[in-house]
Amino acid sequence: MNPTLRITLKPGRDKSLRRGHPWLFSGAVARVEGDPESPVAQVQTAGGEVLGSGFFSPRSQIRVRLAAAAGEDLDASFFEGRLAAARALRRDLVPAETTGYRLVNAEGDGLPGWTVDRFGDVLVSQITSAGLEGLRDVAYDALGRSLPEVRDGGTVVQSNALPARKNEGLGTADETIWGEAPETVEFRENGLAFTAELAGGQKTGFYCDQRSNRRLTETLAGGRRILDLFAHTGGFGLYALRGGAERVVHVESSPRVLERGKAHYALNADVPGIDAGRAEWVRADVFADLRQREELYDLVICDPPPLVRRRSALDAGARAYKDLNRLALSRLAPGGLLLTFCCSGAVDTKLFRQILFAAADEARVQLALLAPLAAAPDHPVSVFHPEGEYLKGWLCHRAGDRGSTRGEG
Repeated sequence: MNPTLRITLKPGRDKSLRRGHPWLFSGAVARVEGDPESPVAQVQTAGGEVLGSGFFSPRSQIRVRLAAAAGEDLDASFFEGRLAAARALRRDLVPAETTGYRLVNAEGDGLPGWTVDRFGDVLVSQITSAGLEGLRDVAYDALGRSLPEVRDGGTVVQSNALPARKNEGLGTADETIWGEAPETVEFRENGLAFTAELAGGQKTGFYCDQRSNRRLTETLAGGRRILDLFAHTGGFGLYALRGGAERVVHVESSPRVLERGKAHYALNADVPGIDAGRAEWVRADVFADLRQREELYDLVICDPPPLVRRRSALDAGARAYKDLNRLALSRLAPGGLLLTFCCSGAVDTKLFRQILFAAADEARVQLALLAPLAAAPDHPVSVFHPEGEYLKGWLCHRAGDRGSTRGEG
């Protein structure tokens, strides 16, 4: 649609937009003219040069999420083009025997404020921009044309229980856009069977972003004793056992999630290597469990929920990440491997590396960083929008304990 709202920037506040960052913050706005109910706003410099248009959010600090260049309309053809490009990219990126993946990754696919995960013929959509919510009929029509097999026999659920929607003044009750929404849906990931929990689950029902890191775990697991912290529904453990792990201990605090993990093992009982007898489930707070656990492990996986949910809590959250990794290192045998993650957007890659330094220092261990870890490639991040890189991690190696400096005396 053509924008009926025009936003003029303050002088000198156009630099980041010219360099490709899609977010226009409220503090850069000099003047708003036109229909205040318009879902789309045109953005222009103080001198009147049109920079583009995007989804308007009157209540958000991110006043506009730019999506279209100057002269490009946010209409059906816009959505169809973006969705076609997103689908083509997934054809190249999604592994064989995988029917659960991220189809649309917001700014990373040029559709800011919109994520869509696909589980077979069930799509789970999340819209976090008031402007995009105002255009959702156009967006979903384009989605149906992009995926006729889902439109004609599948389901689209809009998952709305999100703090971002509440902040935008949007409803937070889940909705079924078309089809009939099941409570759970089964899908496959690299040949393993999983279920996405559409009613009351985390995120869109499953953590598709960790798929590549689960596969990495499989390649490293042979003959190792593994401790899986914040195990959720057992994805890392299943890959580890298929890769030949000697034993996997899952630590998870939620009894409901723990039972789903056991159900995943039952779903994969016929997969070579998946032996529920070599998997132990411990219902416990991870911090408390690590403080009393005595056994050492050859590979530790540490994938906590976000410990920093707002920037004002950054200092306390950073200390929590440091304590968690210090405790995890205390359970890692010399020569062992650590896969450790952070999904807090306020913690950037530099800070997370500093946190690992502090954890290793306090644990008095020699720690080497082997490889950075990130979300699976069906979660693209625009180079102009680093905020989209929420999941970061490291594959680490514990060489031994830190003693006195070598060569002294």
